[in-house]
Amino acid sequence: MLSNYLKIALRQLRINALFSVLNILGLTVGLAVSTFIALFVWHEFHYDRHHPFADRTYRLLSVAKYGGEEVMFPGLHEAFGTEAKRQIPEVEAVVRMSDGLGEMMLRSDVDHQFKEENIGFADASILSVMDLRLRHGDPKTALSEPGRIVLTPALAEKYFGTDNPVGRTIHYDKHYPLTVSGVLEELPTNSVLQVRALISLSSVPTLGPNRENMYKAGGFLTTYLVLRPGTKPELVEKKLQKVKAGMQFVDLTARYILEALPSLHLDSRMTPKTTRQTLYIFLTIALVILGLAVINYISLTTARATKRAREVGVRKTVGGLRSELIGQFFTESFLTTTLAFGLSLAVLQTLFPWANQALDLHMDNRVLEHGSYWALMLALWLGCSLLAGSYPALLLSRFRPQEVLKGTMSSGRSGATVRRVFTTVQFATSIGLLICSIVLYSQMRFLRTKSLGINRAQVVAVRVDGEMAPRFPALRDAVRQWAGPENVAVTNTAIFTNDMSMWFLKTEKTQKQLMVQTLTVDKTFFTMMGIRWVHEPVGWREKPVTNELNVYNATLMKEAGIKGNPLEQEPPFKDMKTAGVVADFHVSSLRGGVSPMRLSVVSDTAKALVGRGGILLVRLNPHTDVPQALDKLKSLYGRYTPPVPFDYFFLDDAYNQLYATEQQLMRLFNGFTGLTLLVACLGLLGLITFSVEARTKEIGIRKVLGASVASIVSLLSTDFLKLIGLSLLLASPVAWYAMDKWLQEFTYKIDIQWWMFALAGGLAVLLAALTVSFQSIRAALANPVSSLRSE
Repeated sequence: MLSNYLKIALRQLRINALFSVLNILGLTVGLAVSTFIALFVWHEFHYDRHHPFADRTYRLLSVAKYGGEEVMFPGLHEAFGTEAKRQIPEVEAVVRMSDGLGEMMLRSDVDHQFKEENIGFADASILSVMDLRLRHGDPKTALSEPGRIVLTPALAEKYFGTDNPVGRTIHYDKHYPLTVSGVLEELPTNSVLQVRALISLSSVPTLGPNRENMYKAGGFLTTYLVLRPGTKPELVEKKLQKVKAGMQFVDLTARYILEALPSLHLDSRMTPKTTRQTLYIFLTIALVILGLAVINYISLTTARATKRAREVGVRKTVGGLRSELIGQFFTESFLTTTLAFGLSLAVLQTLFPWANQALDLHMDNRVLEHGSYWALMLALWLGCSLLAGSYPALLLSRFRPQEVLKGTMSSGRSGATVRRVFTTVQFATSIGLLICSIVLYSQMRFLRTKSLGINRAQVVAVRVDGEMAPRFPALRDAVRQWAGPENVAVTNTAIFTNDMSMWFLKTEKTQKQLMVQTLTVDKTFFTMMGIRWVHEPVGWREKPVTNELNVYNATLMKEAGIKGNPLEQEPPFKDMKTAGVVADFHVSSLRGGVSPMRLSVVSDTAKALVGRGGILLVRLNPHTDVPQALDKLKSLYGRYTPPVPFDYFFLDDAYNQLYATEQQLMRLFNGFTGLTLLVACLGLLGLITFSVEARTKEIGIRKVLGASVASIVSLLSTDFLKLIGLSLLLASPVAWYAMDKWLQEFTYKIDIQWWMFALAGGLAVLLAALTVSFQSIRAALANPVSSLRSE
C-alpha cells in the first residue's frame, strides 16, 4: 500500500512540475530559515550548561548605591574569593578570573608581535570547574605557578605555527616573559568565558608596578563560587555580608548577590532586558516564516482541488476508502516536506559559515552536533508535514463521487475564502516586517547622523604606548607640522569605547553622589573636536595651559545644583575648582542621555596624557587620500622607535561599533523580511498561475468579444492587489506597536512617520504586481483560438 502511495505521489510531482517546484522551493526557504533561527536561539539558550558543575556555580556580584541608584560591579578584590571560601563552609571551590586588561602586546620573536585582546588571568581551578581541556600540557600544573600561560589553538598557531609550543616563551606587554604551559581545546562559543589566552593569576604582581598595584588594591576579578550539593544560594548570600568584616579594599555599604552561571548570558542583572526579548522575536519570526511556507503548500494544493476531484471520484467509485485517500494525500505531503527538509539542511550546511559571519552571530559548527538540536529538527519536520498535509487531505478526501462524475462539483466559496485569508496573512506578515525594517534603518541612520556636540568626522585615533612618553612631544610636533597644529589633539583615553574612566564623586552643594565620566585632554582638543564653550576659562585664548584645569559639562553643573556663572561660585567637588564649562557632548551611545563629565586639561608636555598610554587624534582633510595619509602617519610614527607597531582606528568606526547589537538586529530583520516576501511571492505566483489556468476559456471568450489586454490584466490582478491593501491595514498597527516599544530603549529616537507605512505598502504592492503581472500579461496575450479549440 505504501509503495503505491509513493508511486502516485511521485507521479503527481512529475505531472504538476511547476506547482511541485513552487511548493518545494517555498518549503525549503521556510525550513532553512526557521532551522537557522532555531539553531541560533538554541545556541543562545544553552549558554554555559555544558560545565560539569553548572547547576551549582554562581558569579558574585557587588551591589552598592550611588546617587540613589543601585550600581552593580562584577569586579572584586583578589582576597574576597579566598576569604569567602575560608569563612563559608558551603563553598566547595572558588574561581577568580579576568577576561583581560584591554589590548596588550604579545611577542614570541621579532616577527611575531601583535596587540591582542582578551588575554585573561585565572586561578588554576578554572580548568576543572569550567571543564577546560588541554590539547597540550598538564592541567594540574598549567596555571599553578607564576609566569605561566595557556593559549587557545588560534593564538598558539599565530605565534608558534603548528609546533607544540609548550615550554616556549612568550613576552607579555613587551617585557615580561611567560612560559607556555598548555594549549586549550577550542572554547565553545556559547559560554561567557571568551578568552584568547589565560595567564596564572599569581603572575599579576610580577607584570610591572601598575598591575602589582591593581592586584593589591583594585577590584578587577570576576569571582565564581561552586557551592556544595544541596546548598541554598540564599543562605550563602547572607553569609557573604559578613565576609567583608575586617577586610581591606571592600565597600562596607555594598551587598553581595549570587547569579547562576547558566543565567548570566540572558538573565543577569547586568544583561539588557532586550536580549531575551530579541530571541523571542527571532523565534516568532522563524515560526511565522515556516507558517507562511506551510500556508503556501496548503493554498496551492487546495487551489488544485478541482483538478484532483475526478481522481478522488473514480477511486471512491471503485471502492476506495476515505482513510486510504487521506493516507495518499498525507504521503504526498510527507514526500514534499521531506524533499524540502533535505534541501533545507543542505542549504543550511552550505551557507552556515557565510550567514554566521555576515550576521556576526558567533556560532561554531559544534552546535550542529548536539542530539537535542536534531530532535528539535525532527519534530519540526514531522510537525511541518502534518500541518501541510492535514487540511488538503481532509478537504480532498471528502469529495462526493456522484457530484464529481456528474460535473456538478465545485470547490465552493470556502476554498477561495481560505486562500484569500492565507494570502492576506502572508502579505500582512511581510509588510509588518518591512515596516519594522524601515523603522530600524531610519533609527540607525538617525543615530549615525545626529549631532553629538563633538565633530568625529575624518578623525584618526593613533594609540601611543606609555613607553613612548619621553619621545612623544617630538612625534606630536612632527604630526602637527604635517597635518596642521589645529588638526592634532591628545587624550588619555579612546572616546566612543568602553575604556572611559568613571569616578564616583559627591557634590559639595547637594551632597549627591554622581557617576562622572573623566577624560584628560590637551588644550587643542576643544577647538579641533568642535566642542562649544558655555563658560570659557579666564585667559583661555591668550595664554597656554601650565597648571591642570578642571572643565565640566553642563549636565554636571545641573546635577550639582549650580546655577548662574559657575566660575564665580564654589566648585562642584571639594578641591576641584571650576575652570570652565562646556556644552554637553556625547562620548557614549545615544541609548542614554549625556553623563556628567569632567575634563582634566593639562599641558601639552604633561606625561599624564600618555604616561600610561594615550591617544593622538589627527583630523584628515575631507579631500585627503586616506590610505596615503595613513601611510604618512605610519612613517612619522616609525621614526621614533616605537615599542609597539602602528595601531589606529577612526572615531566614526568606534562610534558605529556602539550600536553593534542594533546593526545585527537590522541585518537579521532585513534578511528575514526579504525571505518572507520571497515566500509570499512564490505563493502568489502559484495562485495566479492556477487562476489563469482555471480561467483560460473565460479569457479566450472575453478576447473574442473585444476585451483589451489591459482589461484582462486588470481583471486577473485586482482581487490580489485588494488583498495587499487589506494586509497593509492589518499589519500597520501591530508593526507600529512593536517598533514603538523598541524605540523606548533610546533616549534619542525618531518618530514613526506615515511615509514608513506608505513605503512598505508601496513596495509590497510593487512586488505583488510584478509577480501577478507576468502571468496575467502572458494569459492576456495568448491566442484565444488555442484556449477555445476544445469547446
